[in-house]
Amino acid sequence: MTLSLAAHAQAQPPAEPSPAALVDALNNAFGKHAGKRASHAKGFCATGVFTPAPGAAGFAGSPLFRQSSVAAQVRFSVGGGNPGVSDKSRSVRGLTMRLSGGGEVYDLLLLSEPVFFAATPASFVSFLEARVPDPATRKPDPQKIAVHNAAYPDGTRQPALLAAHAAPQSYATTAYFSNNAFVFGGEGQARQHARIVVEPQAGTHYLSADQEQSLPDQFLQAELRERLGKDGVAYTIYAQLPAAGDSLLDPSQPWQGSAKVALGTLAVQALDDAGACDGVVFMPGNLPASIAMSDDPILRSRAAAYAVSLARRSGGK
Repeated sequence: MTLSLAAHAQAQPPAEPSPAALVDALNNAFGKHAGKRASHAKGFCATGVFTPAPGAAGFAGSPLFRQSSVAAQVRFSVGGGNPGVSDKSRSVRGLTMRLSGGGEVYDLLLLSEPVFFAATPASFVSFLEARVPDPATRKPDPQKIAVHNAAYPDGTRQPALLAAHAAPQSYATTAYFSNNAFVFGGEGQARQHARIVVEPQAGTHYLSADQEQSLPDQFLQAELRERLGKDGVAYTIYAQLPAAGDSLLDPSQPWQGSAKVALGTLAVQALDDAGACDGVVFMPGNLPASIAMSDDPILRSRAAAYAVSLARRSGGK
């Protein structure tokens, strides 16, 4: 029996949001800010060195992991699209880095929670649409958020984690996570999925209640500069292996896998000049030959959306 046009349309899954729709959702939720990224608009740059761990090339068999050390371009950021957001806000922190060596480039885009706020591009757009401020209250409408959460339960996990603790005391005292899975291949090793976990060598520390009250809204950059002049800032980078049942496609799901492979250490050396990496687009698809993207739909959607964001902050529509 031939379906009517209306029935056929209803039988089709809804179209995935376009790259422009993803950026529109960010702009509508946080406003448009000339020259700024649509997401993680507030941030600053630094320089550093990545030192591969012994045996890292056995897990990720690329020239980059065979170097004694490689240069690192780093950006620290506060989540969201508001460049004036408080450093004390209970939102994610970002650590983005570009490692360059052995003729390869490796971009790592990491957040300070082990889960993302959306499992799919459709959930991503809905999450942000629910948080567009009400013109009267200038705050998101709780009812719209409740409707989103009912339709997309994946949108409840990251906010719950953020609400459970204060903001980090420092960019140097929080762990960072890729959320998305990648596929790694080493020398003679079967290819396997892993997520990236970056652990701070200074330990994990959040603001105390007194610090939340007393610190200014802008303190993270000065704090990191002072820390660099004293004890330094360093992280250990791991590939986290999945446990049985861990989702390889859904970045909103936490992984239970406890096995980790050390990939190396990142030592931050100095803050960079203001705006030094503003024109840099860190892309999750910039990978060494031994690492490939998984089929995670959020991961697959990111490159095209970043290109739209770059065009807009460079003066495009």
